[in-house]
Amino acid sequence: MKKIFAIVLMVSMVALLAACGGGSSSPKVFKSTDDKYQVEATAEWQDAGTQLNDSGDLQIFNPRKEKYLLGLIESKEDFTDFTLQQYYEVVSEPFLASVSDPVQGEVKEVTIGGNPALQYKLEGSIDGIQVVYLVTIVETPTDYVQLLAWTLKSKWNDYEQEYNTMINSFKSAA
Repeated sequence: MKKIFAIVLMVSMVALLAACGGGSSSPKVFKSTDDKYQVEATAEWQDAGTQLNDSGDLQIFNPRKEKYLLGLIESKEDFTDFTLQQYYEVVSEPFLASVSDPVQGEVKEVTIGGNPALQYKLEGSIDGIQVVYLVTIVETPTDYVQLLAWTLKSKWNDYEQEYNTMINSFKSAA
């Protein structure tokens, strides 16, 4: 009888923890270094400081699972009469050149946080490592923001939806 009670109690505890999601179901907010913008991610993500890029303005990662997101913010004041398309052309060319054997997907017009954006998938290799990026370039009223989410090619299908959700959570911080 005691063994049955212990098993029922253990099963109940596992069911309760599963129903609660283990405490990791609510999104975690990560802000840019200037506190101007934010994205949401699951609790497994952490602030990367400057580990991904010395000049990155928003850097989060989960190195154990090979998940990375980098945000680069540039003031529109620095670009005379630029459109989102022109900014995309200026920043995409050197980025594509930095990837070996790049295969760029279709550039799509999307809306991120109420702002116009261009988005595409990029596959290629860096130092012999096969990677996939989701590149999103957002035009806010005051800035151009590049959001680069990437992982190993073998993990892309598992993470693609999560990356889209994170990118779509991008907005001005309140």
